[in-house]
Amino acid sequence: MGLFDTLKKVGEAAKKAADRVAKEAKYQKKALEIRMEIKKIEDSVNSEYRRREFEAKKEILAQLKMKQLESICAAKSIPTYRVVTVNGEKKRYKIRNKEELVDVMASHLDLDDVKDIGRRYKLRYKNIIESLERWADSAFAKLEEFKKRKQEELNRYKIEIFGEEAEEIETISVEEPLEEEALEEEEYEFEEEVEREIDIFDILADFRPETVRDEEDFEKQLYQFLRARLGSNVRRQVPVGDQKIDIAISNEVGIELKIAESRSKLQRLVGQVMDYVDYFDEVIAVVLDVGANVDLDNYMRKLQRLGARVLILEGSIRRKGRRREIVIRM
Repeated sequence: MGLFDTLKKVGEAAKKAADRVAKEAKYQKKALEIRMEIKKIEDSVNSEYRRREFEAKKEILAQLKMKQLESICAAKSIPTYRVVTVNGEKKRYKIRNKEELVDVMASHLDLDDVKDIGRRYKLRYKNIIESLERWADSAFAKLEEFKKRKQEELNRYKIEIFGEEAEEIETISVEEPLEEEALEEEEYEFEEEVEREIDIFDILADFRPETVRDEEDFEKQLYQFLRARLGSNVRRQVPVGDQKIDIAISNEVGIELKIAESRSKLQRLVGQVMDYVDYFDEVIAVVLDVGANVDLDNYMRKLQRLGARVLILEGSIRRKGRRREIVIRM
């Protein structure tokens, strides 16, 4: 064999090897895309399950009387007070609202604890648990079927790009965990794409608060609403400079709430937003209009000029003796 033929064969072998490496890279990229698609669905199912589990716990605990709830809290060291800062001083207030105490307890107790309470107090809990389990069985079965279809899709892609060589290539399983170091760039791009798809303002438009007493109560309901939909990215009372914003989402979206009872409150909101817009990509002001004469339209324009988006909810103040409630109209 002459030198020319030898070089030709070496060149063909190198080209073939390079071609195979390129195909393997495409195969791995396709597997990565599928595994990330699966992870997105898994996260969504798990988030919905956590939301439904939380609601199931609340539904069971709500059957108890206030004294029974307080007794359980004492036994399990669950706080029955809330901390409010007044003029820079932190004060404790006993939780006297049953619904609020049920929320606190549902956050502290796991589902088995709540089932034990249901058995001990002879509550109606079995049908609630069964309903949750039926949903979970159906949701996770659909998830497994989705994974199976995606594995078949990946297997077909492997045959498509490798042809007769496909059997020589090790099959990638869609069940393999994602490796952070290998996915750093791709995961960042994926998260950016998901972030663009989610419009927090649209999610807020679905917020249906119940009767509230004050801004802390208002904030708590919104936090629970967002937490159920967006998971651990949602945080309350996040430090921003020398202030704390009510709710932050992934350190990118800041949400400040106010009950529009006075001009001074709205002026403070404008000042807060002026600071927050330097920290967050997007700032949203959620304002509860209770019909006070505060020139709300003027303040709304000021907020919008600062770059904030404004969501107005309408409510009315209802008084019961020395107590008051704010009823939100939908």
